[in-house]
Amino acid sequence: MIGRSIRARLTISYVLLALVCLVLVATYVTWRLQAQYMATYRSVVLTQSRLISRMLQEYAREGETSPARLERLAQEFRWRQDMTLQVLDAGTVGRDGATPSELLAAVAGEPAQTVRVDPATGQQRVFAAAPVMLGNEPVAVVYLSVPTAWVWVQLQRMLPQLGIALALGLLAAAFIGARLARGLVEPVEELTYIAAQMSAGDLTRTVRPRGPDEIGRLGEMFNQMADRLRATITTLSAEQTKLAAVVAGMTDGVVACDRSGAVILANRAATELLAPEEAAGPSEMHRVPWPRLRAVLDDAAQHGRVTAEELPPSETGQRLIEVHCAPLTDGAGRPAGAVAVLRDVTELRRLERGRRELTANVSHELRTPLTSIKGFAETLLAGAVRDESTRRRFLEIIDQETNRLVNLVDDLLDLSQLESKRLSLELGQVKVRDVVTDTVLKMRPLAGSRELELRAAEPDVTVLADRNRLAQVLTNLLDNAIKFTRDDGRIAVGWRTLNGEVELTVVDDGRGISAADLPHVFERFYKTDRSRAATPGGTGLGLAITKHIVEAHGGRIRVASAPGAGTTFAFTLPRDAD
Repeated sequence: MIGRSIRARLTISYVLLALVCLVLVATYVTWRLQAQYMATYRSVVLTQSRLISRMLQEYAREGETSPARLERLAQEFRWRQDMTLQVLDAGTVGRDGATPSELLAAVAGEPAQTVRVDPATGQQRVFAAAPVMLGNEPVAVVYLSVPTAWVWVQLQRMLPQLGIALALGLLAAAFIGARLARGLVEPVEELTYIAAQMSAGDLTRTVRPRGPDEIGRLGEMFNQMADRLRATITTLSAEQTKLAAVVAGMTDGVVACDRSGAVILANRAATELLAPEEAAGPSEMHRVPWPRLRAVLDDAAQHGRVTAEELPPSETGQRLIEVHCAPLTDGAGRPAGAVAVLRDVTELRRLERGRRELTANVSHELRTPLTSIKGFAETLLAGAVRDESTRRRFLEIIDQETNRLVNLVDDLLDLSQLESKRLSLELGQVKVRDVVTDTVLKMRPLAGSRELELRAAEPDVTVLADRNRLAQVLTNLLDNAIKFTRDDGRIAVGWRTLNGEVELTVVDDGRGISAADLPHVFERFYKTDRSRAATPGGTGLGLAITKHIVEAHGGRIRVASAPGAGTTFAFTLPRDAD
């Protein structure tokens, strides 16, 4: 519609311009033709008057000089009815002060003509006067006049042709103007159409090249602008995709709200923290459910404050949630909303508590042997060193406590390496029967009257493991079983292939472990009860080290027990693919 309007306006403007030009040309041509016709007509009338005077001059030479007689002869040369023809006596011309100039010129011997309005008829006429010479003197004057209407009659005959030419010129102007308007408007229509397509999201459109003129350069500039726009949008989309991927992949929750408190952005971690029932479904979270978090967001959105605090467990389902909140600003720097980063620090606080407990437990475990060593050393220094039996007994106790300290430090170093993933395993093919047999033989003196037996479901089984570390696991489990099994009890070590892995078990018929203590037996320095914890020789780290070694091999360890029903430790190792 816009293109047709511009095309019509351009065509009409071009036709009007052509019309004005044609009218001006026609007017000028008509004026020039009228002037040319008039000049020709005046020349013809003057020539006619001279011709008549020449004819009458012959009669004058023959003696006919009467003006009346000459006039009658001259009337035979009339060629128009509206023509007036007179032959005047040259001697009477000029006596009147109002004598026309052409008569005065004729009396002087020069033919002359003029154009003026005849006072008698009110017409514009051509007047011509020519002298009839006899010798060197004029004896009469031929004086004639004709109306100039003939010129206009001739021009009127040409007006239809001028009108036809004008109409043809206008038609040609309309045709050419329409073509020119079409050539000018089509690129504009194309630009408009492509701009509409681009505004609708189709950025693949381009303008066809139109040549080196202004419209062609406009098309080139439009294509360059479209290319830059596509590049900019592609860059922004890529950055937005990266940002969305980063936000979506964050383990911390990110939630953003506008000034009214409506949620405008929430990643999956935030949804799982705030509304886990919505995280599993297709719906989106629209409002923040926790009152304290809403208050923090509103404070940042309304007043632009940056805050950080830990939300109360009463709102967060007994979880510890740390929130950092900052305002979102618009282009003018005014607060337009707020964004909060939520972090579940429950595990972090548990680990901090575990570190504090570890420090306390290590201090406690170190304090007992150190106190014992210090006490016996002071006793020896006080004089007991002179008593041979007392000195030897005290030194043996100091040696035992020193060994206990060394074992504790060694276990702590092993546990630290295992937990930090810095322990390197020397993996190789290990025959389960060989390492189990060697470990049982090594532990049999410690078992005393307790029975140690092997239960092999498959005699020849090979695992991919570190032999020394596997022996350490079996030693820790057997040592633990020996400590908490009565003297006439039984301990069995077995292995079998299960789901492509090898499962090893250490089973005792000792006192067992309560259900409340089972989830914690692999924790560092965990003590189930005083009677078990007071057993000498242990550091409280054996089972924790055992668990880490098994997991470092890619296996799993579990425990099953009940008070009075004995305890079963089972762990898996990857079978060697030989």
